[in-house]
Amino acid sequence: MIFPTSPSMLSAIRRIVCAGLLLALFSTHADAAAITRTSTDGPVLVTATLENETAQIAEPVTLTLKVDVPENVLVTLPQEQAKLGTFNVLSATDTTDLPTANGREWIRRYQLESLTPGEQTIPPITIAYSDQRAASPTSDIVQSSPLSVTITSSLEGTPDPLQFRDIKGVVDLPAVESSSHFWLYGSLGGGALLALAGVALLVWPSRSSHLSAKDQALAELAELRRSDLLRTGQTDLFYVRLTNIVRHFVESQFAIAAPKLTTDEFLEQAATSSRLQGKQRAMLRVFLSLADLVKFAQFEPGHADADQAIDRAGQFIQQSAAEKPSETSPAVPQENA
Repeated sequence: MIFPTSPSMLSAIRRIVCAGLLLALFSTHADAAAITRTSTDGPVLVTATLENETAQIAEPVTLTLKVDVPENVLVTLPQEQAKLGTFNVLSATDTTDLPTANGREWIRRYQLESLTPGEQTIPPITIAYSDQRAASPTSDIVQSSPLSVTITSSLEGTPDPLQFRDIKGVVDLPAVESSSHFWLYGSLGGGALLALAGVALLVWPSRSSHLSAKDQALAELAELRRSDLLRTGQTDLFYVRLTNIVRHFVESQFAIAAPKLTTDEFLEQAATSSRLQGKQRAMLRVFLSLADLVKFAQFEPGHADADQAIDRAGQFIQQSAAEKPSETSPAVPQENA
């Protein structure tokens, strides 16, 4: 058999073969680049998928969380965060309560970026759920699996913009002498401060007469547990009191104050503060997820859900009070402008 060997025919065959090879190469690369990890807890299956295992600095990467549950199991995705580990959260979009062949599905898609080169880890994301299938509903949490991403720089061999140059020596400037009554104003101000301090010592109540931050918070949790707020349908008030108790404890225990932030904003940022140790941040994140379940889930939370949220708050308070706050530089929550 004789095949046509005209130049135009050979050129067309070459183009078809090259296109096929390129398509196969790109398809294989795309399959290899995606990372998928699954985790389960009770009836909940969480699938975390990262579209690429490598990215350049400031290049967006997509993280997709899929939460699959049977019917009558309700899911509460966490409140949006500004950061996940070393990654900035550019956006987060939710598709909730979708019907599937085996139940329901919740989906969250994150757009992330990192400005830190090297291998970086997207930490586990905590998701709360409530199993309503039994006569006595139960609530718990499940966490996604951590995912590693290699962040590369497109400026190899060039100076790292994140590395600052050494500070130069001090430059002496000639002092300008001017007449001033500063010593007089300083003396008067110092005297006034001493007088105020003396008055404060006389009228300020003794510290020993107050409960510690831990004891005060635990007493308030016990009072909240005895209240009938949920029975009378006051879910929002229950949530506000619960989160305020934890906020006041964190403010006192870790010397963090940001009065312009709402309680939700304060606790979300405190959960990433360097003033809290890793275990404390994890326990606070768990508490926030269960508190969100009470506040945002599309059902009337029962005493079991409330008790579990209060228990998690108590565990965080007990554990935090037992350990010395971190000595690292405080990362005080940033207030809204």
